[in-house]
Amino acid sequence: MGHTRKVRFTSILGVGLLATAGMGVAVAQGGVSAHLALSGTIFNMEVGELDGKGFDLFTDVDKMHNGDQAISRLRIKDAKVTDVCMTAPINLPGVGEKKFQMTVPGQNFSADNMLIGARKLSGDLTLKNPQIGVDAGKIDKDAPDGGWGIFADSLSAKGQGIEATSLSADKMTAGGSKIAIVDKDNAEC
Repeated sequence: MGHTRKVRFTSILGVGLLATAGMGVAVAQGGVSAHLALSGTIFNMEVGELDGKGFDLFTDVDKMHNGDQAISRLRIKDAKVTDVCMTAPINLPGVGEKKFQMTVPGQNFSADNMLIGARKLSGDLTLKNPQIGVDAGKIDKDAPDGGWGIFADSLSAKGQGIEATSLSADKMTAGGSKIAIVDKDNAEC
């Protein structure tokens, strides 16, 4: 009987568990597109600081398991993020309730054209040249015409807590990231 390395086993198990939970995760470096979309699942995201160029927000709807969810859709064209922690509840057959967890320490997370579906946001926020209450459909191709929105040249946020429905990007870099399946009471965020 062969020997399985602990790191290899953990990696393969983590990938299999994510597929079982109906979630896709891809974190890429070097120009490869990356997308994280947790369809039908509310997940938590905490960040230390977020600096971005090109920011807009518009109201939208995400389809969830229990019906449509009103959300704010945030697009940041060039995002630099510190101290990222994401957790999502999962229920695994034969194992029970757990949490998927991804942490990225320090200044190691960046994204191009990052799009976040957020049910709730909290924390400090500074916008440069904000326009509030604009017709979002005139600013963002994904926003409905006549939809309510905010536009700003840049944003700076600290201590953000986000209840998210989705997260995607054209390119996402997460250096030193750690992914784990943890007991629901042992998640870092």
